[in-house]
Amino acid sequence: MHLFGKIKEVKRGQELFELGIFDEAVKQFSMAISKRKDINTYYLLAEAYFNNGDLTNTKRILREIIALSPSEKMIKKICELTSMKKIVSDEYRNAFPAFSGDGKKIVFCSIRRDTNGDGVVDQKDNFGIYIIDIDGKNEKQIVNDDFQNTYPSFSPDGSRVVYLCRRRDTNGDGKIDLLDNPGIYIKDLDKQYEKCIVSDEYNNKFPSFSPDGDRILFVSWRRYNSGIYTVGIDGKNEKQIVSDEYDNTFPSFSPNGQRIIYASWRRDTNRDGQIDLRDNSGIYIIDSDGKNEQEIASDKYSNSFPVFSPDGTKIVYLSRRRDTNKDGKIDALDNSGIYICDTKGRNKKCILSDKFYNKFPSFSSDGKRVLFLSSGKSHRGKPGEGFFGWKGIYIVDIDGRNKRQVVGEKYYGNTNPVFSPTQDKILYLAWREGTQRGIYLADANVLPNLQE
Repeated sequence: MHLFGKIKEVKRGQELFELGIFDEAVKQFSMAISKRKDINTYYLLAEAYFNNGDLTNTKRILREIIALSPSEKMIKKICELTSMKKIVSDEYRNAFPAFSGDGKKIVFCSIRRDTNGDGVVDQKDNFGIYIIDIDGKNEKQIVNDDFQNTYPSFSPDGSRVVYLCRRRDTNGDGKIDLLDNPGIYIKDLDKQYEKCIVSDEYNNKFPSFSPDGDRILFVSWRRYNSGIYTVGIDGKNEKQIVSDEYDNTFPSFSPNGQRIIYASWRRDTNRDGQIDLRDNSGIYIIDSDGKNEQEIASDKYSNSFPVFSPDGTKIVYLSRRRDTNKDGKIDALDNSGIYICDTKGRNKKCILSDKFYNKFPSFSSDGKRVLFLSSGKSHRGKPGEGFFGWKGIYIVDIDGRNKRQVVGEKYYGNTNPVFSPTQDKILYLAWREGTQRGIYLADANVLPNLQE
């Protein structure tokens, strides 16, 4: 009778859990544990507490599981429930996380107070910029939230941070928000001074340092479309690298700083009489002095997010080629496959199909794997599926083999994954229902040990 009772209560608890009656499921699992301390039932109890919003008891039960020396399979379940290691609290709305060149620090934006005076702290308030060690210690605000700051990134030596900052009502609508033009600023972390190097007279985006740390690469709208520019870190010697005859975006330097890769819209591929972001984009490479432009991926398809490999010999990018949602057209709501080619545009290979939603591809530090965000799997009960559903984080070998999920999407939404430049650590944003965006760290290869 004792064993039969235990099985009955676990079964009833699982039925209640599937119905979303989590408080009653907690009672059933608790009764089962009072009769027999089974580690799998403990996990079911933790899961029920978590889904019921009781994080205090979730943590208590997970600690009891750890005391029972769980198997690797159980550790994976625990990681799924906790979303790996939290670096910055999801009490705040965090965004744009990026590693330092040595992989030891993280720079990010965070909304932490009601800067617009509307009585709530939400995405309409200003981001401040912060730095923190990858172990979650020594957090420091380096740019205050008096203005709207976005897109921070470190210089290669970690001594400076470049970022966008909106400080004026450039569109004349009576407020300063994300619809206004940002200037490009550099903060010197050693000397503690700030300098505007590109004016907010224009709409600027995507600032990043050159590999030698002497120049800033950015996109700027100065007439009708977006050109690509570089400027010295002192704000001098600005140069247009790619003409604004067409719209260009997502520029990045090659590892040696000699070339720049980007996406560009150049033809009316959808035949609506105009060239805009609804058309297909090709991928191009150009020398960093603005010479010798070369098409790498044709706008026969819509290609985006090109990134160099660490050795500069390969490029990974997204390519949207099919009507994957069956609505009769190929557009931004369709899935993209992930492709790799060399810097001449040769040897193209699809390493991940467009069966699922994929985004944010990037190489591991050794160049042997690709990190990406993907819908990958579906989980009943979570908001949306496919394009609008929550996403997991995956890695795959550059030959398309050994696809593996690193961070699941069962309990959390995830986005903006990025590999550390020096080790197999993955930085990403994650949130669960009812929270803001926390910053998390996962290991691409091994699970956390029990102490972690």
